[in-house]
Amino acid sequence: MSNAIVYTRFSPRPAKDGDAEAAAAAEDAKCLLEQIDVCQRYAVMKSLAIIDTIKDPETSARKTPLFEREGGSRLQFLPAGTHVICSKLDRMFRSTADGLLTMHHFNARGIILHFADQSGCTLDLSTGEGEFMFTVLLASCALEPRRTSDRTSKAMKHRQSIGIRMTSAATVPFGQMVDPNDPAKTIPCPEELEAMKTAAQYRKSGWSLRHIATLIGPIRGKTLSPQSVKLLIQKCQA
Repeated sequence: MSNAIVYTRFSPRPAKDGDAEAAAAAEDAKCLLEQIDVCQRYAVMKSLAIIDTIKDPETSARKTPLFEREGGSRLQFLPAGTHVICSKLDRMFRSTADGLLTMHHFNARGIILHFADQSGCTLDLSTGEGEFMFTVLLASCALEPRRTSDRTSKAMKHRQSIGIRMTSAATVPFGQMVDPNDPAKTIPCPEELEAMKTAAQYRKSGWSLRHIATLIGPIRGKTLSPQSVKLLIQKCQA
């Protein structure tokens, strides 16, 4: 019977307080247990002996490649003949490049990768068909979070365009201010808009960014850096 290692992961979730935080922790624990259960049943079916279970809680597969994660790094130098089981492909990868590089690395070291429940099917990369399906499905796993991110970005920009505040009061975009009559919205800030126009005019007259920062003076209680002045001018010209 060959040895196998189970890999599990779940994505970070927003911080919550009180009972909601406890509920989120319970949901996270349940998520890992469900992944482990699927992998254990798959190991029995394949006559594999699980010798270890690796967990990467609150880890983004899109931002962090497998071998750079605390748990995933332990998979990089496994002995030849070891089987690695993961419940679903997106639990291990959200990047096509990371998935392909990892697969080639495992193949070179004689490590066999399995996905126990990929849309109701199993995916065994020791076969040509499994490797082909893995390559196709990787693109889908990478696309899903990108599409979600794009939709979220468009929705946020639309809400900002109609004056709905999307940040904390301390980080309202320059040129805007919290609406005193409705804290959920922002309105143009005349003083900051005038500062942007003044900076652009000074720059057009040949003043240096550092000198302009001195002439404008502190904004929101902070002295502007030359780079900040440059950004203000670019925003004014946009």
